[in-house]
Amino acid sequence: MSTGERPFLDIMQDRRYWLIHIITIPCLYLSGVIFIGSSFAYKLFGKATSNMNLYETNVRRHISLINDRFSGFNEITDY
Repeated sequence: MSTGERPFLDIMQDRRYWLIHIITIPCLYLSGVIFIGSSFAYKLFGKATSNMNLYETNVRRHISLINDRFSGFNEITDY
């Protein structure tokens, strides 16, 4: 009893499968890079996403090290 579906290897050998995926996968990747890189995602979703321009500011150019695990919160808030 067959369901009428094509075997997976038959699909992988089809030229149309590769033509579609060679075009769509890079396009999806580039659109994501442009969406994040232009900070349009930050403008659209607000503070739910990180703005790439705010990672390294003039005020925050040090590495935060926690010396004691019990007073870690106090050490972070001091900066």
